Order: sequence, then structure tokens, then C-alpha cells
Amino acid sequence: MKPKSLHLEAYTISQTAKKLGYKSTKTLYRLLSREVLEDYVYLEKSGRVYLMLEPPNLPTLAEKITANIQVRRNNIIKRFI
Repeated sequence: MKPKSLHLEAYTISQTAKKLGYKSTKTLYRLLSREVLEDYVYLEKSGRVYLMLEPPNLPTLAEKITANIQVRRNNIIKRFI
């Protein structure tokens, strides 16, 4: 039997912010400092932090952020979901 390969797409924090439609990385850094996004972090040996948009067996990163931020009329995430 052939082993299954796991393909993960991980992006830097600034790339993730752009993909989710944020103008700044402040929200992502705030959630990272509160350790809300620990399940979505991929840490490289060099110390660079990457975020996975769709990790296996977890809700998407956009859904996790939406559940942990205050709902406001101007939130960009609200428009995509």
C-alpha cells in the first residue's frame, strides 16, 4: 500500500493577511500573541513562522479568526463568509 502524502499550504503572516483581505498584520499578530492560532502555526527550523489556511481536521483559518474577533461592520472577513 502506498503511503498518503500530506500537502500543506503555509504562508508567512504578511502573505496570510493579504490572502484574507487585511490591510495590516496587526490582527494576526494579536491573535498569535494570545495563542489563539497555535494549531495553525508551522514553525520552520530557521524560526520563521508560517500559517496554514486550511489545516487538516480543523476549521479554516478564516473561520477561526471570525470566531475570535469582535464583529464590526467594517470587518473584511465578514464579506468573504
